Order: sequence, then C-alpha cells, then structure tokens
Amino acid sequence: MSPQRTVLITGGTGLLGEGLREQTPQGWSIVSLHRRPYPADSPGVVDATLDVRSRPAVERLFAAHRFDAVVHAAGIASVDYSERHYEESLESNLGGTRNIAELCAASGTRLVYISTNAVFDGSNAPYGESDRVNPVNAYGRIKLACERLVESTLDRPVIVRPILMYGWPHPMGRPNPVTWVIDALERGETIRVVDDVFENPLHNVRAAVAIWAILQRDIGGVVHLAGRDVVSRYELAKTAARVFGLDEARIRPVSSDAFPDIAPRPRNTSFVTTRMEVELGVPPSTLEAGLQLMAARSRVPR
Repeated sequence: MSPQRTVLITGGTGLLGEGLREQTPQGWSIVSLHRRPYPADSPGVVDATLDVRSRPAVERLFAAHRFDAVVHAAGIASVDYSERHYEESLESNLGGTRNIAELCAASGTRLVYISTNAVFDGSNAPYGESDRVNPVNAYGRIKLACERLVESTLDRPVIVRPILMYGWPHPMGRPNPVTWVIDALERGETIRVVDDVFENPLHNVRAAVAIWAILQRDIGGVVHLAGRDVVSRYELAKTAARVFGLDEARIRPVSSDAFPDIAPRPRNTSFVTTRMEVELGVPPSTLEAGLQLMAARSRVPR
C-alpha cells in the first residue's frame, strides 16, 4: 500500500482550491492555506491560516509539515484592483511567491505555480505554452514576474496557466463570471457584458482534474488549461442564462469601450490545449457540459 501524500494548496478558498478539494484522489491529503480563519468544512482537509508574505510564518509551516507538493494559487487576483493598487498586488503575488518558491527549493518540494492567461496581449491567439508573452495590464506583468521568479528558483517547477475559470465557489470565495451572471439575473437585474473579449472558459472541476494529473505525473514546464469552446464574455453569459433557466433578454452586449475605468484586457487569449489533452489525458470540456455539471450540483452553502 502506497503511503499517503500531502499537498499544500495556498489560496485554498479560491475557485481552484474548491475544485481541488472536490476532486482529491485516494492517497492524497490537503493542507489548505488562507489568510482569514474560516471554519474547516471538508473531511480530510487541514485548514491553516497564514499570510504567505510572512517569511517566518511560511518557514514555520514548512518545518511543521512534510509536503510532497505545493500548489501555489495565493495572491491578489483581481485585474482591476491590481491596476489601481500595484505595489500591494506586487507584494501579495511576488513576495508570497518568493517565500513559497524558496522554501520549496530548500526542502526539495515540488511546486505547481498557478499563473494566468493575462501574460499574453491577445493579438495572436490561440496561444501555446511556448508563445511570446506580452502582458497589457499590471496583473499580467506581476504574474509574469512570478513565473520568472519560480523558473529561476527551482530546477523543474510546473507553471500552470488556467484561463477564465467558472464554477461554484467556496462559501468565502469571490464570484466568477458565471455566478455573477446567475446572481444578477436572479435578482432581476439587466446587465451589460462585453462581446469583444474572447477566451475558452474553464470549469474549475476540470482544472482540478488536470492539476491532480500533473501531481501524479513527472511533468515540468508550462501547461495551459482551458475549455473547448472559444466564446465572448457575452456568449458565455447568454449560455449560462439558458442553462440555468434565466432571462437572456436582460443581458446586453457592449464593447470594452463601455467600461473606460477598468484595466485593459487582451481581446483574445484563447489557448491551445494539446499538452492538457495528450500529456495529462484530460480532454477539455465544452462550455455546455461544464455549465450543465454546475446546474446538476448544489451551490456550496453560504
């Protein structure tokens, strides 16, 4: 019988962390890290409160546990907040990543760093893992700096770039593009959604399946994770409304110019998913299938 293995998930109450909890394979246990003291809500998961920007706190954590791997997803992830609060976002992402990466290097722990599609400028989609990076906003530049830090600190890290994720969040997690649409339409609101920004949206459960596959295989380098269908944010919203039986007529298409105060977005960062399919054995799900799976499951209680 193989020994139990333990993975540390930083930012464990995020959408990806929620998917990883749901999909935990036999033989693995999770230490879930978050900044605020939330009550433990998953059997077999150890919840820990810690700010990864604190080097002494991270050192104590690594001294207390023997991790087989770390999935590092912690850090400010709001594109617009990062644009307005660059120094804070840089400290949250780069400072925390430096601590985690250096402790992984010192302890010989495998690191899976969670990056973003925002490292691309959107001018030459679809993007493969080796394509030229050129971020157009502060968040993308910060995440690219984190990627380079990880690559320079560890011998063989994995850098995962998930694209626009959706799914039922942790009770303390923030909304995502699908739950925002559901919540707004259930309140009877009319919403405006851009029709000139394109991605292949990724269900958080499928992302989790792919990352667990990475943890169980000898894989290094950059891996892109995405869904099968390339759609605009407007098409995503319309599909979500239809699947959840909500009023599509309340969704109004607009161009990105309608939101002049938000950070710039790359127009098309859709991904090539060959590595996800061939090396991980995880076929991307269609948008319809991912939304139907959401609809078949209960929302995580709040």
